[in-house]
Amino acid sequence: DYLEENVFRTVRSEELEAITGLDRYALSRHFRAAFSTSPHRFLLMRRLQRARRMIEASESLAEIAIAAGFSDQSHFSRQFKKAFGVTPGRWSALVHGSSAAAA
Repeated sequence: DYLEENVFRTVRSEELEAITGLDRYALSRHFRAAFSTSPHRFLLMRRLQRARRMIEASESLAEIAIAAGFSDQSHFSRQFKKAFGVTPGRWSALVHGSSAAAA
């Protein structure tokens, strides 16, 4: 819940340790058992999913990158492509049915 509430900012492991009362190793172990991923990856994927919805709403990619908590558009693009296999621009073209998607 805490990660969902703070999805667009950097959440440090010290914060999670203080909230849960667990050290980073126990926290990581329990989190991975519950969600099959690390807290960092969980947060990253939530940011990317929200960014994908923002793309579907036709927002600017540069604005989305900043709003989604990425340091810049290139960082956003790299992470998006790594997660979904296409760039944000290509995703936008596919979603909005532009002529670039037909190519």
